[in-house]
Amino acid sequence: MSALEIRRQLIHLLYGPSIVVLYHYHFLTLPILFGIIIGGSAMSILIKRQRLGLIRRFLSFFERDHHMESFPGRGVLFFTIGAFLVLLLFQETIAYASILILSVGDAATNMAGRYFGKIKTRVHPTKTMEGTLIGILVSIPVAYFFVPHFFAAFAASCIAMFLEMPSIQLFGFEIDDNLLVPLGASVTLSLFN
Repeated sequence: MSALEIRRQLIHLLYGPSIVVLYHYHFLTLPILFGIIIGGSAMSILIKRQRLGLIRRFLSFFERDHHMESFPGRGVLFFTIGAFLVLLLFQETIAYASILILSVGDAATNMAGRYFGKIKTRVHPTKTMEGTLIGILVSIPVAYFFVPHFFAAFAASCIAMFLEMPSIQLFGFEIDDNLLVPLGASVTLSLFN
């Protein structure tokens, strides 16, 4: 695994818990999150237009080259949108579980798939069954911490990690898994309430 991918996954592991803790203790609110989304979107446009050189250099330390050209800051922006939507639409415990499933499960899937993955999935050529299985296994206890039903935590983790696998297109635009994973997990968990 490259140094870039390690940095990316560390950000993934830290960003979700940071949102949950800051939101839980009221340092972060829905209007602030919405403002971050608007500001991040504007920043992405400016970076793509070769403005904000210092921020562009910093972001390139964590962003894949093709995303720097097409959609700078894509991952963190969609992570924030996903967190905002689940916090807006679902109970806090469900939203917290879903944000942390994204944070921990997605990072584990990526790292385990790169290190141990042998069996490729049919839905995406770079995803592996081993990575998905590890993502599910580490997501279950994270979800179970917030929801009292083991089967709910198991089901939400499975749905979330299966949504992480495919590349889903809508009107020619790829829907980022950082949006799909928390929404899928939240909908699944809400079915058990």
